[in-house]
Amino acid sequence: MAVIKFGTFELDLVDKKLTESGRPYQLGKKALELLVALVSNAGEIVSKEELMRAAWPTTTVDEGALRVHLLTLRKALGEYSEQRYIENIAGRGYVFVAPVELSVTDSGTLALAPDTNLPRFASHLIGREEFIATSVTALASTRLLTISGAGGIGKTAVALEMAARIQASRRVVFVDLAVLKDGRLLMPTLASLLGLVLYTNDYRQAVLNSLHSSDILLLFDNCEHLIETVAVEVDQILKATARVSILATSREPLRVAGERVRKLPSLHVPDFGMSTQELLSIPSVELFVESVKLASDLENFGDEESLQAAAAIVRSLDGIPLAIELAASRVSSLGLKSVLGSLGDPLSILRRGRRTAPPRQQTLRATLDWSHDSLNADERELFATIAVFPGTFSDHAAEFLVRERLSGERFDNAFDGLLLKSLIAVSSADGRYRLLDTTKGYALEKLAAGAFEAASRFSHARYCREELLRAEADWRGLPTGDWLTRYATLINDLRAAIEWASAPQGDLDLAVELVAISNTVWVQLGAMNEQLIAVEGAIGHLPSTRHPGTDVELQLRIARGSALYHIGGFRSDQEASAEFERAAVIAEQLGNPGRIMRAYGGMASVASSKGLYLRSIAIATDLQRRFPGALSYSRLLEHNYLFHGDLKSSREQADLSLFEASRAVRTTQNYGTGYDQGTIARSVITMIDFLEGNIDRSLSGIEELIVDCEKLGHSISTCLMLCLSAIPIAYLAGQIETARAKLDAVKRIAGKDMLVRWQEWAGGYDLVVPQDTQTQEMQATLQQALQDGVGMRLEYMTVLAGCRASPAALDRALAGDAGWCRPELLRLKAVSLIKRDGAQARSMLIEAIDLARSIGAVMWELRCAICLVRLAEPGKAASVMGELASVLKRVDSNRPIPDLEIARALLAARDA
Repeated sequence: MAVIKFGTFELDLVDKKLTESGRPYQLGKKALELLVALVSNAGEIVSKEELMRAAWPTTTVDEGALRVHLLTLRKALGEYSEQRYIENIAGRGYVFVAPVELSVTDSGTLALAPDTNLPRFASHLIGREEFIATSVTALASTRLLTISGAGGIGKTAVALEMAARIQASRRVVFVDLAVLKDGRLLMPTLASLLGLVLYTNDYRQAVLNSLHSSDILLLFDNCEHLIETVAVEVDQILKATARVSILATSREPLRVAGERVRKLPSLHVPDFGMSTQELLSIPSVELFVESVKLASDLENFGDEESLQAAAAIVRSLDGIPLAIELAASRVSSLGLKSVLGSLGDPLSILRRGRRTAPPRQQTLRATLDWSHDSLNADERELFATIAVFPGTFSDHAAEFLVRERLSGERFDNAFDGLLLKSLIAVSSADGRYRLLDTTKGYALEKLAAGAFEAASRFSHARYCREELLRAEADWRGLPTGDWLTRYATLINDLRAAIEWASAPQGDLDLAVELVAISNTVWVQLGAMNEQLIAVEGAIGHLPSTRHPGTDVELQLRIARGSALYHIGGFRSDQEASAEFERAAVIAEQLGNPGRIMRAYGGMASVASSKGLYLRSIAIATDLQRRFPGALSYSRLLEHNYLFHGDLKSSREQADLSLFEASRAVRTTQNYGTGYDQGTIARSVITMIDFLEGNIDRSLSGIEELIVDCEKLGHSISTCLMLCLSAIPIAYLAGQIETARAKLDAVKRIAGKDMLVRWQEWAGGYDLVVPQDTQTQEMQATLQQALQDGVGMRLEYMTVLAGCRASPAALDRALAGDAGWCRPELLRLKAVSLIKRDGAQARSMLIEAIDLARSIGAVMWELRCAICLVRLAEPGKAASVMGELASVLKRVDSNRPIPDLEIARALLAARDA
């Protein structure tokens, strides 16, 4: 593809896609067409007629439309005095003046920039350098710095500039609190931004675990409406961490111990009687002049009269940056003198009408009223409608909301008109739009006072529905980074849409449907506990909707079953299985093969966890018989065949599963139990290799798996691999320190994402993998854990506990379907009988050897043969020694494995 680079931007001329620092950057359709036309002819004058033909090839428009869209483009690129991209050549046209670099590549994928969620603002900070520099210095000596000040004063812009300078040396996470209405969502939101995928309701602890040893700056923006919650959580973070720093913006201090507050003042305004040169050095005047130049090429401020007018305007606006930019945006349409004339009396009248408000808030409110009065009917409707977005939005999303009333050119003109008047800001790292917090509050008032609030809210909910369906479809094919770039902010819209639709004036059918189809968003953004609350609420509403017995209820049941499985741990298995069973009944009634497989797949996963491997195999083979065209059964069969003891069939299914995984962009599933298909298949294969005596291949496979799991970054799959393969293999191979290191990794990962099920596994392993000291209390705790254990977890714990496992624990483990470890369990049972009944012990060992040989478990056969040699009766030593030698030949290992060393020593003693 042909890519033109300029500044931090890259423009794909073929696909007409813009990126900034490697990340997708959204532009309106017309603005993008104009950019392509200008950049393609960089350094050359492109006439107004050529530009209009490029953007409106089949429509005749006047020159005013071109100017509005060029303004949109220049604002989106972030033009200011130090960096100009587009210049107007009077009477001739426009020229792209920034240096460009052309590159041609065969790849359609651009490399991503380092991960950051810091927004960018399309304006240059003027008059704030000293405040920013001293604030950065202050932040180096305090762990909590709050930038306070009135609305519209520029707190967010200053804080973002500080963060941009700091992130070169440490990680910065931006938390936009303006999108949250409920303080309880603060910690879940922060957890998601930290990259945590949580399966717990204790978000605070998960965040504190993640931040414990981190050197990170958290930027909490717009704290005032959640001030009490923010204060509590900030205090908890500061107490639980040593190196985390917090930068906050708020209209009032947090009042937390150790807080340092810096109040951001208005920009300095000029005194009366200043000279022209002196006026140009005043920050408020400079901001006004630069803002006007961005919006209009008609004013150059080369004479004293225009500068004095600018000075009078910024004085009347009290130096408030947002008010100054709003006023500057009107110069292009009204002219400088008209703006000056229209600002005087209205402001004084409005101030007198709002004596109870602080002077600066009076000024800003008056400026917003004044700007709103200048909007035409389409612009006013669009301005109020987009207030329903809780955070950032694209122009396509905005058009969706009003498409039945405003579309095509009418929408484009209204949208760009709001940009022209600075009522919409381009402020996100991916080029999305937003209403500044102060402006949004004003817009919400207009929405509530208008006649189309309900219609706007309904349209927003329908927009969410379409985006959720698109997100689900894209998850199957988009790389994770690209998917998150596109859909990470959708959770804010989803919350707002569910809240409105669930209210009495909303649409309960739509609310329940939104919850049902939102599984991917909740799970991938680490909000499964919040999802569970939403799902249970939606299930409670089902009788009052049209959804009972439909695909919507089916998806709710599957989502609840999956959430319970992960959040509740083993104690919730029965309830989770019941939900999957309810889903299966509905799926059968609907005759939907995909849903049938998902529901039964969840049931099979729970059955596996409980050690019911034959039931899981029966479920999978029945599905395979009914739907032979599907290729998803191997992921169900591979581990169930393994644990039932059919190693040959297990390997065959694992190979099939690996083949399927190699053909997909993503194999991590978001329903049932959510494992990565490739990871679980390879974990199964490494365990089979170990049991079959291919020790070197097994240990090498584990090492490769650990590296690949780190790259994958999927916590559940990593914990599965470590608990079901890496830890037990290392321990059984005598690598105790390695086993403990891997156990520490599980505890760290499961603790970070609060994976309850895998925390329970780690807790059990903590008792069976020996430490330096073993107290009587620890032994008692071990026996209790074995007594409480069930299914697969009981089997693993018992095998690893070895001779420390009680006879009762051995009997409970032997009572299930566990074929993979039955020979070892029989061996341990025989060892426990040696002192009481040697003959029975030998008989049981022979049974164990025969069973191990029948399933191909060479390592279990070796262990049993070693025990038989030690218990051999007189006259039978030679035969059992021969059997031991035969088994040893079938083990492939050059590593110092204790079982092999013992076997070799016994054989050496015989030969001696």
